[in-house]
Amino acid sequence: MTKNTKTVVLAGIAAGVLIVLVIVARDWLLTSKTIRCSDGQRRTIDTRDFNTKYWAYSVEFEASVADKAKFSGKLDPVQLQQLSEAMQSANEFRKYVVHGYNACAIGGTRYDQYGARFQTLDSLSREMDTMAKRTTLSGEERLQLADLTKQYLEVVRKLGE
Repeated sequence: MTKNTKTVVLAGIAAGVLIVLVIVARDWLLTSKTIRCSDGQRRTIDTRDFNTKYWAYSVEFEASVADKAKFSGKLDPVQLQQLSEAMQSANEFRKYVVHGYNACAIGGTRYDQYGARFQTLDSLSREMDTMAKRTTLSGEERLQLADLTKQYLEVVRKLGE
């Protein structure tokens, strides 16, 4: 490799790194603002940050439930419908939490409590999805999946408390 080639390659790498840094910094500066609320100063959050921290598995799990193939025959149709509706409700509530926090309507402590509930939902959805991926379930496993579904529905019902 000649000296000129090395220089061009290094310049290209440096330009690529610089572009990535500019994009990340611009995104952070445009979406995150400092605001003053009654419980102190805070940085607003982006819904994507909330998803990453508290609701990381939701998109994949929503797709699984919407597809219904994994859950067909493993959950009764009523439970599957309730699960789908609960997921939609939790998704809407997640938006409310983020926007409420950014508007100072939800304090930091309450936000953390909601976050913990969303982490519980994330954990339950992972367990349910793992079970649903199995081709066959024993009677005990079906009961366990039904119990996980009931737990999920109960956590969603209590989200706003």
